[in-house]
Amino acid sequence: MLHTLGDTPVLGVSLGNVSLLRLDQAGGPAPGNKSFKLANYFLEARRMGVSRLLSFGGAWSNHLHALAAAGRHHGVQTIGIVRGDEDAPDTAMMSDARRYGMQLLRVSRAEYRLRHDVGYQRQLMARFAPCLLIPEGGASIIGARGCAAIADLIRRQAPQVRKIVLPVGTGTTLAGLAACLDEGFEVTGISALRETYGLEERAQGLLDALDTGSASHRAAQWRILYEFHCGGFARVDARLREFMLAFEQTHGVPLEPVYTGKMMLAIHRLRERGEWDEGEPVLAIHTGGLQGRRGYPWLAAAPR
Repeated sequence: MLHTLGDTPVLGVSLGNVSLLRLDQAGGPAPGNKSFKLANYFLEARRMGVSRLLSFGGAWSNHLHALAAAGRHHGVQTIGIVRGDEDAPDTAMMSDARRYGMQLLRVSRAEYRLRHDVGYQRQLMARFAPCLLIPEGGASIIGARGCAAIADLIRRQAPQVRKIVLPVGTGTTLAGLAACLDEGFEVTGISALRETYGLEERAQGLLDALDTGSASHRAAQWRILYEFHCGGFARVDARLREFMLAFEQTHGVPLEPVYTGKMMLAIHRLRERGEWDEGEPVLAIHTGGLQGRRGYPWLAAAPR
């Protein structure tokens, strides 16, 4: 599951001393970081005696795809509230989710914006009762706690590495890692979004909630970089496309443009600019989401 990149340059820059923790090869029926974030929700549902989980996502959502797959595996009903046009055809992700047994409910973009509203959430919970509602992306302390298992993988598989890089959407995985690693680690998140939307505040809030209260443990140092969004969430510009195709041809590791492609591009650019020493080991977290490649025709046809 740990993949070390060779010294062969990608577009003139070596990614030697960079290793990938390939969560896309872990997580059972739902490979990637989503399975770690979702694990404790299934435990919580079992504790509550609830056999139905409901959550939110877009038409290509990795989160809903993972929830549907894990739900089938655990024998739990799942419901996905999907942003988008009611008359639009199903994406490949949605077809997968239906095949896994997820009930999909399309809502308008205006209604989807209410997903964080407590009143709207209560309406959904009453409509589909009894159910456990999972915030979009699994973004809560329950999801963050599940990422402790990723921190354990890092300590076991890459014990010498102290610089950790991962893509960031909601900040949940970053918060879970930073809380479970110690102050000797430096965790850098690469934002997939153009705007911050209070991302650092949410991540810090989760970190505060995860505080063990132990005087002997201090969380890892962490930061989020915002300059590698390549046009915004799920957007692709020419440099990202060129880099991903070159990277995959050189190293044979599939990426996707929403998260992992931008993370690897960030490492490439930081090395190219001399901001990160090529001699310092870096561990990049491959968070999976490869099902989303199908939404990009130029990439879906690329060899994997």
